[in-house]
Amino acid sequence: MSNNPAADDCTRTVRVNRGQVRVGPNQHLHYFIRVEGATPVFSLTCTHKVHFEASDFGPPRQNYDIVWNRSDADEGPGDDGDTYGFSMAFIAALKYTLLVELHDAEHNQVGAGVIVDADYESEDPQRSCNQAWVVRTKP
Repeated sequence: MSNNPAADDCTRTVRVNRGQVRVGPNQHLHYFIRVEGATPVFSLTCTHKVHFEASDFGPPRQNYDIVWNRSDADEGPGDDGDTYGFSMAFIAALKYTLLVELHDAEHNQVGAGVIVDADYESEDPQRSCNQAWVVRTKP
């Protein structure tokens, strides 16, 4: 067991972290997740539900390419959007690279472009790490 009591303790290398994104009509978020190590454990959640997790995509692999459509978003009760969290566990993985891009229907980068681009590392299997941002879908 680790001596550090923090539940969210990993080494982060953040290249881009916009904090919020507005996903317009005919747009989607595209997640590129690269995992180093063995079996990945990750999920995308909001206050309402789990939207996806590693086990949804079949046997463990090193690269995940996930298109998350605007219609998949849960909008909060106001116009402020909802907070989404991407969580990773280091049970059997040593490093995650997360790249989230905003794309149009033709799959071109638009608007804010890159929303998150970061690496998360830990050699402690007791550790987890979280990255959060706000997704807005209302005009």
